[in-house]
Amino acid sequence: MSEISTPAEAATAPRPHPRRRYTTRTILTAVALGAAVGVILIPINFAQGALTAAAPMVAVAIYGVWGMSALIPLALLRRAGTGVIGGTAAGIVTIISPYGVFMVIMMRFWGVLMELPFLVTRYRLWGWKTFTVAGIVTGAIACAMSIGSLNLLSMETGLVVGICVIQVVSFVICSLLSLAIARGLSRTGIAGGRRERVAR
Repeated sequence: MSEISTPAEAATAPRPHPRRRYTTRTILTAVALGAAVGVILIPINFAQGALTAAAPMVAVAIYGVWGMSALIPLALLRRAGTGVIGGTAAGIVTIISPYGVFMVIMMRFWGVLMELPFLVTRYRLWGWKTFTVAGIVTGAIACAMSIGSLNLLSMETGLVVGICVIQVVSFVICSLLSLAIARGLSRTGIAGGRRERVAR
């Protein structure tokens, strides 16, 4: 004979954590958002090579856009892993760019990096402070990676400092822009019209 819970027992019974639930809608939304950013990245990737050679400080000013494919899904859906899904989707879309299949690997890697600050908070903090930290951390990592990709060691100190500062600022701006876009999308009812309070 099956047991019937009383109202008091039902009220105190443990419930699944909302941030750990995955639905088809959640996954498809993350894919769609990441793919949309990927479309924007296609022309950027085609211009990136020539721009980097001619004006590296201008080229790195748009580096933060790469992170938006992960941050917009994270900000809207507030689910662990949605940043990786979005980044991977962007990579698949940008296969037609000069970097080819490598874009899938690179964008998935950026998705993982973008999730790290939120992982540290156990995916509980979604305010502008957390997104600012995410931008600073990933901007600093991008600067470290530029040592090899842009051959920073061969440049003058002032130019290196300028390039690194611009990268960090780019990632911070794009992180906060991702949060603003996600809040705008949330008001339209995308992702189920969730109305969760943003922790600060």
